[in-house]
Amino acid sequence: MTAHVARTPGRAPVMELHIGRYDSSSIGVEVEWRIQDPDLPTEFAMARAGGYALIGMEPSNGIGPVPPQWLLERGGHWLTAWQSRIDDAENAAFMMLTACRIWHFGVEGVHCAKTQAAEWVLERNPSLTAVRQALRQYGPEPAAPLVEGGIAQVLNAALRETTRLPKN
Repeated sequence: MTAHVARTPGRAPVMELHIGRYDSSSIGVEVEWRIQDPDLPTEFAMARAGGYALIGMEPSNGIGPVPPQWLLERGGHWLTAWQSRIDDAENAAFMMLTACRIWHFGVEGVHCAKTQAAEWVLERNPSLTAVRQALRQYGPEPAAPLVEGGIAQVLNAALRETTRLPKN
């Protein structure tokens, strides 16, 4: 993205160039030019809050603030979308740990690592076994299964907790 886009983030800023590889069976990469990305404000907010510069200005000086409500709305979008994907075994741990991050940010107002957010969720509700399973899958047991019902329970709890927060 351009420096101007980073300094003045919108709800769906334009990325000048995006290179990615999302299908693990693919031998190529995806290359896209000038695409709008509604998830980019979250990346900006996390970099602004916890990033550091290897050279040049600090992220807090080069990246503009993002309203927390935008982040909660986008998080709500993903929590809702994932409710129809609880059988997606390949992405289950990612969904669970990201749901924990969304939930943590929604309640605490700060960004944190996936594992830290998952531990925070388990302190609040130790019965959410899918979070514990996701941590095992993310770490020492990549093949550990996640139970669909448990995934739905976490998504529902995160959505419930983050949507009842006051709007700014």
